[in-house]
This record gives sequence, C-alpha cells and structure tokens, in this order.
Amino acid sequence: MNFTNRQKAIIQMLKENSPLTGETIADRLNLAVPTIRGDLRLLTAVGELTAKPKVGYMYSGQQMAKLQYHDLYETQIANILLPATEIQADTTLQEAVSKLFLQDVGSLYVVDNKHHLQGLISRKDLLRASLNNADSDAMLASMIMTRMPNVITVTPQTSIIHVGNLLLTHKVDSLPVVNPDDQTQVVGKITKNRIFQRFMEIGNEVNR
Repeated sequence: MNFTNRQKAIIQMLKENSPLTGETIADRLNLAVPTIRGDLRLLTAVGELTAKPKVGYMYSGQQMAKLQYHDLYETQIANILLPATEIQADTTLQEAVSKLFLQDVGSLYVVDNKHHLQGLISRKDLLRASLNNADSDAMLASMIMTRMPNVITVTPQTSIIHVGNLLLTHKVDSLPVVNPDDQTQVVGKITKNRIFQRFMEIGNEVNR
C-alpha cells in the first residue's frame, strides 16, 4: 500500500518510539490532532498501527510481518496432531457410543491389531444407528463404519491449508492421519478445533 509522506512520517516516528498519543504525534508534526486523525485511522485499519485507550498508538508492522502466510497455512500438521481414538471392528454399538462420549471426540477410528485403519465412525453415524436399532449390543462397529478406501486420510506432511480444504469440502470435523509409508496405519488425527487452536496460538504469540 502507498502511504503519503505524512503517514510515512507517523510510521517512522512510532517505529522509533512507541506508544505515543495522538496529541504527541500531532505536536511533533506541528499539526492539529483533527488534521492527522484520518491518517491514524487508516494506518490502524491496515495494521501498521495499533491503538490502545489511555495508552496511545504503537507501531505493529513488525509484528504483522511475523504473521506470515507460511506460518498459518503452509506449515505441515506433524506438530499439531492429536491422538486418534481407536476401536476394534467387533466393538459393539453401545461400547462405541460410551467411548465417544467418555473421550469427548467426534469420530472413532476402526483399526485392526496392528493399528491399520479399516474404517471410521462419526458421531452422526452412531446417533443414526442408535435411533434405528433397539439392541445396541447386537450391532458391531464393522456394520456401521465407513469402510476403507472411502475414508479421506492425510499424512503428517500434509499442509494446514490442504487439510482445511478437505475438512470443508467433505463437511467433516476430523481426518485420520496415517503413516506416509503405510497409508493404512493410523498415527493420529487432525480436527477443525485443533487448526483453530493453532491459529490462536500464533496470534497470541504475535500479540505479546
């Protein structure tokens, strides 16, 4: 964005010394406060400055530079994975419902004894099955799960933006994360909430 000479002078002034009140800035420019009010409003709106009541204006351009696209979107999900909640194919519907609510998760991953992914059961799947089946001990996870290869998976090397697009496109809350060398072996999960938490962590770091 192209700034006027006066706006550039305000930015430089606050780079060298922050915070400053509007009155101090105007005084140093030999101008009246109403004259620079539009400049301050613009610079605050585009993120060059931040304004805090009773404190004044501070330069924030350096902080904003830290909040780069790469950090938010191109970072691999390897460091923000959550543990997967696994069940076996012969787990009963009642056991699956209990595990989902006790673990407070949105999906259960059906695996074999070597943690190889066989299918996925969502909260909606369990609710639908519970409503349509009076005998929850007779129905097994294998009967209601979405089977491989119809389950969308990602690897730890998948970028945050790619995962986010998959979550939105397929309208799901989480995705199984699998070993890139064996894409049936579950190593964790990634969720909408975990991505949002990561965004907030980065934002809070920049705001300190």
